[in-house]
Amino acid sequence: MKTKTRAFISVICCLFFIMLSGATIQVHANEKTLTKEVVRGLIDQTFVVMQQNYIEPDVVKGLKEIILSRLALNMYANLASLDDYASVIGHDIRQITGDKHLSLYTIKSSQKITHIQSHTEGKLTYNYAFEEISYLHGNIGYLKFNKFHPDENAKNVVDAAFEFLKNSDGMIIDLRDTIGGSPYLAQYILGYFFPAQTPLWEQYDKNNQKTSSTIVIKHTGHTKFHRDYPVSILTSKISASATELFTGVMQANDKAIVVGATTAGAGFYVGVRQITPELVFRISLSKPIITANQLNWEKIGIIPDIEVPAMDALSYAIKAISEIQIDNR
Repeated sequence: MKTKTRAFISVICCLFFIMLSGATIQVHANEKTLTKEVVRGLIDQTFVVMQQNYIEPDVVKGLKEIILSRLALNMYANLASLDDYASVIGHDIRQITGDKHLSLYTIKSSQKITHIQSHTEGKLTYNYAFEEISYLHGNIGYLKFNKFHPDENAKNVVDAAFEFLKNSDGMIIDLRDTIGGSPYLAQYILGYFFPAQTPLWEQYDKNNQKTSSTIVIKHTGHTKFHRDYPVSILTSKISASATELFTGVMQANDKAIVVGATTAGAGFYVGVRQITPELVFRISLSKPIITANQLNWEKIGIIPDIEVPAMDALSYAIKAISEIQIDNR
C-alpha cells in the first residue's frame, strides 16, 4: 500500500513538473523582445532609407552616429517590440534633427501606407475641421478651422464659409489650433485672396533642384477679397506645416497681418517610405519656397507682424483691422 502511495505521489509530482515547465515555456514564447543585434539591424535599415530619401541628406550620418552611441550605452535595452522601436527611435530622430515631421510607425502586412495622419473624432474631424464662423463688431468676419483637411469635400465647406463672409469689411482667420494638413487645400483657399495664376511657392528636392511651381488655380468662388480688403491671421507655436505655408504666403504678399506667436517651424513636404514590411518612415522629402520672398520656414517659423501671446492675439487683431478700416474711410 505504501509502495502504491509513493508511486502515485511520484506520478503527481512528475505531472506537476511537466505542467509547470510547459507553462514557463509558453510564457517565454509569448514574450516579444528585441535583442541589441535586432535593434542594430533595424537602425541600419532605417538610416539606409533616410539617406536615400531625406530632404537634408548631410545630417543623416551624424544622426546615425548619435543613435548608435545611445544603443552602445544600452539606452534602447527596454525595447520590447517593433512598436516600441518606432515610438522611441522615431522620437529621438525627431528631437535630434528638430524636424517635426519625422516619425516611424508600424502597419499590418495588408495595410496601405500613407503620410496622412488619422485623428480620433473631435475638432480635427468634425465638419472637416472647420469649427467657427461669425461676424464680430465692426463687421469683421471671423473664421476658425483646425486643419487643412485633405478630403476633397473640405472645399465645399471652404466655399460655404467664404460665401457667408462675403459681406464683411475685414477678416480674422484663427489658425492658433491649426496643426497643418493639405497644401492643396491651402492653395485652394489662397484663390479667394489672389487672382488666378498668382505664383505661390516652388518645391525643391534634396539636391536643391526645383521640381514644381504652385500657382493660384481659378475656381468658382467670389473675388471680393482680391481687392483692398484687410485680413489678419492668428498664430501660435503649434500652428504648423500647411498652416505656415498659407500664413507665410499671405504675409509675404502683404495680404495679411499676422498676430500672435511665432509658428512651429515645420517647413518640409512629407511622404512615406517603407523600411520593412511592418515598419514605415514618415519622412520629409522636399521643401516649399515661398515665391514672394524666396524663404522657407523650417526650424524658424513664421514670425508675426504683431508678436503677442497667442491667447491675446484676437483682441490685437480686432484693433489692427479696425485701424485699417478707419484709414480706408
